[in-house]
Amino acid sequence: MHNFSEMPDILKTDILSYKFDIFWQSNDELINLDPRPVFVASTAFQPNSPEEEQLIKMLSACRLDASSFHVMQLQPESQIAFHLLKDHLQLKSIILLGISPIQLGVSAYLMPHQLSRFGNCNWIVTESLKTLLERPEIKTHLWQYGLKPAFVDQVYG
Repeated sequence: MHNFSEMPDILKTDILSYKFDIFWQSNDELINLDPRPVFVASTAFQPNSPEEEQLIKMLSACRLDASSFHVMQLQPESQIAFHLLKDHLQLKSIILLGISPIQLGVSAYLMPHQLSRFGNCNWIVTESLKTLLERPEIKTHLWQYGLKPAFVDQVYG
């Protein structure tokens, strides 16, 4: 016979914590952004810093002009819903610089420093701008297997 007192009360058990509500709610920051095919999420950096200069060089090497991308600096606890980003911004590519895909509600494993496909989008997940400045071997790998195939060679159109 079962002892039901040991079973959790499912009506009082959090199935999904309220922390995940962000993935179903519209985001005020996104509403004000116009559609652009590329979204760049980065850890925080200062204006006119070496990190910002590195980002500008990267995007320029990718042949992206300012009208084709949005850059958003995210804190480690920040979350934005990928499906809202994709739908509202009409995204084709996402670049995450020191940001985890989990912060966008995506728990898929994406290869670091190279081009991956998920949700009909190009994904490039890599280290923070600060780390890229400190580790040229990662930056080289990122260019050869991530940024160049996605934006210069346009392997997925």
